[in-house]
Amino acid sequence: MPNTLVPLPCPGAGRRVPEVCLIAGDAVAATRLAPVVGALRGRGRVRPVVLACGDDAAAATEVLSGFGLATEVLVELARDGQRTGRAAAQLLAGLDHAFADLAPDAVVVQGDSATAFSAAMAAFWQRVPVVHLDAGVRSYDLTAPFPQEGHRRLIAQVSSLHLAATPDAAANLGDECHRGPKVVTVGSTAVDAGFDALDRYVRHRDDRVQAVENAVVAGEVRLAVVAVEARDWSTAAATQLLHGIADLVLTCPDLEVVLPLPRGPLRHLAYDMLGRLVRVTITDPIAQPELVCLLSIAAALVTDSATLAEQAPSFGVPTLVLGGEPGTWAEPRHPGHPWTAGSDRAVVARIAEKLVLSHVERQTTAPTPNPFGDGFAATRCEQALQWFLGLDDRPEEFAPHR
Repeated sequence: MPNTLVPLPCPGAGRRVPEVCLIAGDAVAATRLAPVVGALRGRGRVRPVVLACGDDAAAATEVLSGFGLATEVLVELARDGQRTGRAAAQLLAGLDHAFADLAPDAVVVQGDSATAFSAAMAAFWQRVPVVHLDAGVRSYDLTAPFPQEGHRRLIAQVSSLHLAATPDAAANLGDECHRGPKVVTVGSTAVDAGFDALDRYVRHRDDRVQAVENAVVAGEVRLAVVAVEARDWSTAAATQLLHGIADLVLTCPDLEVVLPLPRGPLRHLAYDMLGRLVRVTITDPIAQPELVCLLSIAAALVTDSATLAEQAPSFGVPTLVLGGEPGTWAEPRHPGHPWTAGSDRAVVARIAEKLVLSHVERQTTAPTPNPFGDGFAATRCEQALQWFLGLDDRPEEFAPHR
């Protein structure tokens, strides 16, 4: 395609194996990249080099180690209130040196973080092709989320291969004139990561959570998992959410709620507001295998995590994604898609109750395929990278059944 930075065709048999750098800037990116790294290592035709970098490099490294993957920590920033632009500049300089030393054949970035943007620009300036995983996500509002929406659009401009999770994301890219064979719909690698995590599950480290799981499996209670990022919530919004959860528990007498939270202000607030409710279990953050196991048996999920929201339909679990203005809410556009709502007490309680009460009805109907992925996204990503590097045919694209 014209005006597209692409690598030269790979050398033939007997020559070096091409190297691809994958950039993990936080736990979310690590979770979504891990299946791709595993697929690349499994085939052995492309050598993956994992760089964990940015202010959340330690979290990324911990997640990747859970998948049995080693990392090379490049830059671990201590932000301490440092402005995003200054931190990104430091990261950009470090990545520029790394790409100059490694001379990779391509760089894979995931999502819309400042780390992904910095890595994409560093690679572009080194004339290294950029591959964007989870490309095409758009809000069409540069102020929300800020600065992520700007990062998404700018990364797209310098990317040579766009790996979109869904046909909707691919259509968004098409609207911006990113079309043709270098836009590949692969499905969400978060779904792959969820299945992998479930395979690694042994038991819960918290005996209280294990007791809840046992009761759910025995059919004695239903379960709602509430999983939110503590650092992203203001006190006012968190208060509304926790009031809504309390109302939900009081309305549904057979419902157990598991609420994992790190130690800090939000956890203290949760204990103050929910600590006297015997059917609410507040626990430390739960590792991916344990969390996905809970998700697989839950009646409903309440979260602000896109990763969990994309994994939930694989288990037939309806989801309420929290975000946006208080009092707002929207029903799913398609089967398997989540409800969305702001952090409003009445809305959270009402929609969550609706999802929990639909549990019996869902058990009597055929499951809806997950519209976000089928567990083979990483394989498609690996095949797309091979095609891009001149090693294989272009993969068949993910097409969810609706």
